[in-house]
Amino acid sequence: MRILVSIVVAAGLLAAALLSGTSLLSAEAVDVVNPSFEASGQESVPTVGQETRTSAVAATTGIAITDTHREAATGRWGLDRIDVPAAWNAASSFSPVLVAILDTGIDPNSSFAGRVMAGIDFTGESCTDDEHGHGTHMASTIAAIAPNASFINLKVADKRGRCDAPTVAKAIRWAADRGAEVINVSLEVAPSQELSNAISHAWQVGSIVVAAAGNGGTTHPAYPAAYPEAIAVAGINQNDGLTIMSNHGEWVDVAAPGSGIFAEVFEGKFGKETGTSPASSHVSGVAALLYGVATDQSGNGHLNDEVRTAIEESSLPLSISGVGSGIINAATAIQMLAS
Repeated sequence: MRILVSIVVAAGLLAAALLSGTSLLSAEAVDVVNPSFEASGQESVPTVGQETRTSAVAATTGIAITDTHREAATGRWGLDRIDVPAAWNAASSFSPVLVAILDTGIDPNSSFAGRVMAGIDFTGESCTDDEHGHGTHMASTIAAIAPNASFINLKVADKRGRCDAPTVAKAIRWAADRGAEVINVSLEVAPSQELSNAISHAWQVGSIVVAAAGNGGTTHPAYPAAYPEAIAVAGINQNDGLTIMSNHGEWVDVAAPGSGIFAEVFEGKFGKETGTSPASSHVSGVAALLYGVATDQSGNGHLNDEVRTAIEESSLPLSISGVGSGIINAATAIQMLAS
């Protein structure tokens, strides 16, 4: 039985509570904090060795959508809004895709734990478990959208949701060089040349970095989302308006559902989260689906250009400004790649 965890903390209070951090997850990230949850166990942490691009996905055959997948998507308005069920119907199967989650970790007892291929702690906490809830929430949405996705759990933020640009940059490079096609970055840190270079490197080796536009409620660029090689994602609500405090502006690429998003937080427990973080996870999920059907039409040896083009050109315009191409549409994007 799903147990709903209510999320009611105001963004302003969150910012005040975490002023000691050098840089933070986007404001809504802390909404999932529940001190009564305890971390359980410690995943084995692979050693960072020579950076060569090799995918950790073991399966080579296509993954078909089952009734179990459809049942897991029930009640998630965001998936319906971006036509995920129709996208599933548009392809007979999807090739496996590796997705890196740069966040607070992933609960080792999550319902999709069997799809977590590896984990590494970049925070110094010596544990890749999610003691916060945010990382599991992001991965849960991606897992529901893309049954073909396997995960690398890269813990870059501590149990209070704090992280910094050098750590995020290092993790982006680590993921890209180890075959992650999609890198979900539902966080905001200070801009830096190191971070910019990591985003560029990821694109050059065939990865897509999907990043939350941030929750400052302004048009000021947020990073790493605002770097041109990243896909910057604004959040929308059920009425196709901006979510509370979603950043927006000319630097934003697309929008996705980000209000009251229902997903797993800790073992057996689900929570609703609002902001650009869950919006980013919707885009990462669609990107994983698209990698599962894309072919190299440009002949450059990578699929990220085809996938990004499909995401942006299939998006539907909205009546609000500052959301790039508009709201993503998984079904139309799949059809574009198929044709």
